[in-house]
Amino acid sequence: MIPQPYRINFNTLNQAFSDGSACLLECHERATGRPVYVICAVNRRGPDYDLVPFAQLFDDNPYELLAPPGEMPDQSTLV
Repeated sequence: MIPQPYRINFNTLNQAFSDGSACLLECHERATGRPVYVICAVNRRGPDYDLVPFAQLFDDNPYELLAPPGEMPDQSTLV
């Protein structure tokens, strides 16, 4: 089951997309300096705004990185 905080964040992000308050932002990893691409919600406060990062896009093939529900590999083979 997906934990409640993740569901709340998903609903917030879904609402941001629905009302045009989402953006794609180029950031940089602090540890490496490499560029990363982040989906953010935009919170507007009058003339000011805050960008709230919710998700980082994959650089590699997500189908190779993630196991879908029900297809978790045998734990004994993981390193």
